[in-house]
Order: sequence, then C-alpha cells, then structure tokens
Amino acid sequence: MKQNLEKSLEFLGLKKEEIKIYLCLLEFGNLAISSISRITKIGRVNCYHHVDKLVKKSYLISSKKSWTNIFSAENPQIFLNKEKQRLNLIKNIMPDLMNISSNTPNKPNISFFEWSDWIKNIFTKLETLKDTEIVSFSNFSKLTDFFEDKTFLQNHFKSRLKNNIKTRFISPRDEKSDNFVLNFFPKEFNNNLLEVFLISSNEFFFESEITIFENNIAIINTTKQNPVWVIIENKSLYKTQKAIFDLAWLWATSFICS
Repeated sequence: MKQNLEKSLEFLGLKKEEIKIYLCLLEFGNLAISSISRITKIGRVNCYHHVDKLVKKSYLISSKKSWTNIFSAENPQIFLNKEKQRLNLIKNIMPDLMNISSNTPNKPNISFFEWSDWIKNIFTKLETLKDTEIVSFSNFSKLTDFFEDKTFLQNHFKSRLKNNIKTRFISPRDEKSDNFVLNFFPKEFNNNLLEVFLISSNEFFFESEITIFENNIAIINTTKQNPVWVIIENKSLYKTQKAIFDLAWLWATSFICS
C-alpha cells in the first residue's frame, strides 16, 4: 500500500525525498531535522533542503521548541485543496488559451498513437469518408503481415467501396503485393474506385505507410514491435503532400505507358 501511495504522491508533483519526509512526519508527528534525517535515511544537508521546499509549498508546518526548529506534516486535505485551486485556475485561463489557439488556424493539429488497437480505429475512421479519395504510399507486404486477422482488411476495403471511397495506392512490388487486391478486395467491385501501381522494391522501398485524406496526413509504422501512427491535420500540408503523391503518380503512369 505504501508503495502505491508514494507513486500517487509523486504523480501529484512531489519528489521521492519529499514524499519520504512528508510521510515520516505524518506518521511520527513533530520532529527535528536530526530525527527526520535518521528515520528517512536522507543526509542532513539534503534533508534541510527538502524540508525547506516542503514548507514553502505549504506541505509542512514549521515551529520552534527550545530554540530548535520542529516540523510537522500539514493535514492531507491540502492535496485536495491544491488540486481544486489548480482546476479553478485552469478553468479561468482556458478561454484565453482557446482564443490564442483559434487565432492560429494554420497550426497543424498532431495526434500520436502507438497501440495496435488505435491503428485499427484509424482504419475504421477511414471507412466513413464517403464520396472522397484516399491516396497512399503503401507497403502491401508489411500491411498484410501487420493485420494477422485477414478479415479485418477484407471488411475494411469492402466498407471503403460501399461508401464510394476511391483509393489510389503506390506500393513496392513483391509476391504479397501482387496478390493484395485478390486477397483483400471483393471479387466484384467498381474498378473506378481502385487504382494500384506496383513499383520496384529495390529502388523504391517504403518502410512506412503515408496515407493522405481530407486535409490529413497519416504516417504509419506497421511493425508489430513498434506500431506507430501519427496524424497531422493541416490543409496546407495536406495540399503539399497530395501534390507530391500526384507527381509520383504522374511519373509512374508516364513510365508505364512509355
């Protein structure tokens, strides 16, 4: 129980030495520095330093007894009172903070995820973008390995097609990428909703996914050891990345046709 208590107090902003001192005085009552140092096994000089900081933070009460400085722990209710003060302060400054944020419309909104379930949630979100286009620098082989449940990708792309979402992929070529559409797309669908270009894996190998959609850029590391998804929401950055994809697409189609 004491270990959990110490972790909780550390989360509330106290350092390990400060926690030891506060709990010591809470348990033993009024003590001089020498006694605090002996019980907590914190060196006397360091003990003076931490006790002084705790007094300034109002966690300890200082008094004198026979010319000796004596210290005691403040009522634990102080933690609740301090959090209430912080909450009130946050409520008071929040309108000003939101006002500053709203005045910088070009500032990117960045979200970061590093759990497999979150990555699945983002794929599910992509299914809801009706009547739009999603373009991706992809790696079909890594994508196949990441989603061990084959039905997840099958259902995902089925939903994309159902919602009239057009998708363009550029992916390195290998055996898995050759069979990707066959394995994960329905047997019959509107061919206008899917275009794929497979490029040389020796010259152009993508380690990560970059998916570009509706003013968002999603960068995905689809490795089981370290799955990461970063989403950047910004119209200007989206337009630039979409232009880069279109340029790569134009080069790919020109190369194939020549």
